[in-house]
Amino acid sequence: MNAQSLNLFGFNITKFVIDDWSDKKSRLLKLIDFTDNEIIECQTDYYKYQTTAPYLNEFVDIMQTDLDKLVNEYTQILSDRYGGECPFKNVEEWQLWSQRYAIGQFHGAHNHGLMNISCVLYVEFNPQEHFPTTFYSPHPNPYYGTIDKIAPPVNEGEILTFPSVLLHESPVSKSNKQRTIMSFNIPMR
Repeated sequence: MNAQSLNLFGFNITKFVIDDWSDKKSRLLKLIDFTDNEIIECQTDYYKYQTTAPYLNEFVDIMQTDLDKLVNEYTQILSDRYGGECPFKNVEEWQLWSQRYAIGQFHGAHNHGLMNISCVLYVEFNPQEHFPTTFYSPHPNPYYGTIDKIAPPVNEGEILTFPSVLLHESPVSKSNKQRTIMSFNIPMR
């Protein structure tokens, strides 16, 4: 008898390595302003700008070649549904915000709603000091009934992309070094 395993209901995440990171990092950090931060879990400009930071266009200018690669990759991944056409809405409809974590700060488990590709760009991140984003399975483990979680390895200057409905969190920081991310949602047509 032959056995064949099939991966049912899997969620793919994709990691992109940013070209010319050392140049882009300093330019991106200059865009971020965490003044008027009103929550204690982490520093964020999400609420200050109502989900889309005013530096979206500058972000896109700095990251243009990398974002083109990301969009092209998802055009291929989703070609069965979109017939090879770009699956995303115009950049003016993208959401962008930044977050920074000091020791003891976190962002609890959440998702980003439906019909987006969510992205996390690790702007200041040291894998020896910081925890990466942790993802939770949308299904209980079929053999044990537990909820599995995975924290894929990442480095500074990488973008992790995933379906926006996937539950995820930034665990409590145990480092004295700050961890900074820029997060963005790319809405699908």
